[in-house]
Amino acid sequence: MYTGRVRQHEFKTLIYEKELDRIAGWVEEYPDLETGGDLFGFWTHSGAPVIQFVLGPGPNSQHNPTSFFQDKEHLIKAGEILRSKHGLQHIGEWHSHHQMGLAEPSQGDENTVFRALERYNFPRFLLGIANLRRRSESYRQRWTVNIGSFLFTSSRRNAQVGACVVLQGESPIRSNMRGSFRNHDPQLKKSWKVEKTTLETQPLVTTEPITISQGLWYATPKGQALLKEMYEKFTAKYGKCQMFRTPQEMMYFTLTIKKQQWQVEFPHDFPDSSPKLKVNSKYCEVKDWRGTYQQFEQIEACIDRSL
Repeated sequence: MYTGRVRQHEFKTLIYEKELDRIAGWVEEYPDLETGGDLFGFWTHSGAPVIQFVLGPGPNSQHNPTSFFQDKEHLIKAGEILRSKHGLQHIGEWHSHHQMGLAEPSQGDENTVFRALERYNFPRFLLGIANLRRRSESYRQRWTVNIGSFLFTSSRRNAQVGACVVLQGESPIRSNMRGSFRNHDPQLKKSWKVEKTTLETQPLVTTEPITISQGLWYATPKGQALLKEMYEKFTAKYGKCQMFRTPQEMMYFTLTIKKQQWQVEFPHDFPDSSPKLKVNSKYCEVKDWRGTYQQFEQIEACIDRSL
């Protein structure tokens, strides 16, 4: 079972803004009972889920304080339409834990998903968990709907925690299918809250192995050893250090030092060229860079001068 500890997100879920509006609307309809539905879309080449259509509860769904059962006819009909017209896959499910305060999959949720992975030979399955938090009376909106994403794979026994790339507007699939599901639309709500990320960064913990181009400084065993050494030294010195890679394959670290947000960017020819340091979105210079030795100590000195 997911332990509830704060962890770096390990994958990205792409979802349209108005699909989140719908989830929030459905969840607010059942403040004391579980509700839910299904997720349709596809997987990117790196294993990231892209949600194109969120299906809500059907008219014959069962809503209980600690469980939700989807209307099977509703799911089958929707799945056939979305698959035949748009080639979408059933990539996951979502449900609410209403006001129970459980913001992650329960043990029962995990057992159910792992049984499905084994029974149907699925390589992966996405689970969305929503919960309600009551706002103070001074807010116009009564609720905050927190939505988390969790990825289950057949190769590991615990769920990965995701963050959302929220795409603006409405899914083009939804726009095309508007007449088919109009009777099942909720009142759209902007009360949702998700952990957001962007397409610009790629966490190194991925669901698929990453490809490293030849010629990059970390493509060789020596370079990978240096990368590991730098990461371990930053973590030992400053605590939590996160490692990312851009689509252009540039490596960088992010860390928080005395409430300041730091970013250490490593050029493709590091350590021959100096890394770039950014604090609170402003660059600072590493003076007199000597790349052949004590790389971490030189960066550390630059940080110390700026504090």
